[in-house]
Amino acid sequence: MLQRLQLHAAKAARLSEPSCVRVPAWAACRRQKATDRPRSPITLSHAMVNKVTRNLLSEIDLIVYDMAGTTVQEGGIVYKTLQNAMREDGLTVSDEDMHPWHGAKKEAVIAHFATKAGTPDAELEARVVRVGDWFVNAIDDAYFNEASAIDHIDIGLLGYFRQLKQAGIKIAFDTGYPPNIQEGLIKRLEFDKIADAYVSSYQVADGRPFPYMIYNLMEKTNVMNVKRVCKVGDSVRDIEEGRNAGCGLVVGVLSGADGYEELMGAGAHVVCERVTDLPVPWRSPTGSSTRLPDLS
Repeated sequence: MLQRLQLHAAKAARLSEPSCVRVPAWAACRRQKATDRPRSPITLSHAMVNKVTRNLLSEIDLIVYDMAGTTVQEGGIVYKTLQNAMREDGLTVSDEDMHPWHGAKKEAVIAHFATKAGTPDAELEARVVRVGDWFVNAIDDAYFNEASAIDHIDIGLLGYFRQLKQAGIKIAFDTGYPPNIQEGLIKRLEFDKIADAYVSSYQVADGRPFPYMIYNLMEKTNVMNVKRVCKVGDSVRDIEEGRNAGCGLVVGVLSGADGYEELMGAGAHVVCERVTDLPVPWRSPTGSSTRLPDLS
């Protein structure tokens, strides 16, 4: 009996030994630091990456883009301005405290820090309005004065958008900006020439991570299937919004608030450097003259 137990133990020990045949080499070396391991056991050449990602957008009818940090290069002004607005009203808000709130509706951010600071319920609404007004005035000046450096996130952005539209993809924008700020940016950056629709979180029941802005834009653009919608954004809340809506493709970009690990951790299907990295699909625009009418 003892001999049989010893044999089983020896066999189990042999089976538990790392094997370069049974498992990938990186997985066999358990003592290797996690940060040194590749993210995947498969590494693709640049040419192969281009090949396998060529059709990422081939089943997409609508792309919903975030604005600040995703399509609008504004250097984080919106978050710095909101942080300063709260500090002006006596609230203590560090950079670390502020970061998780990127992409949130501004009133929700103000209410959070005001409550955290012990603002009585009876005074909360007035404080949120006061700080919010300071913020709107400051951001309006920062964005629209003559010296403003607000610009497209990429020099070829408008041309890229036109290519998407030629491929039959509709383009929309959602944001946590108040409507007047969003509309001002849309016109300043000439997005009004290519946008099929846009919406502010102030115009729906609640902002990100709730999915209501995406549903609003689907209604405006007459897109029925959420699986044919792509959400693109630079923050965890953008990714959560897209996943909560059930979008068929959710894309994180590294041009703004959050990094690769944060975006992937939130559920992004794809992460790229900037929006123009997503390949324009090879397809004819929807509704071409060759399509037969529905006679049912």
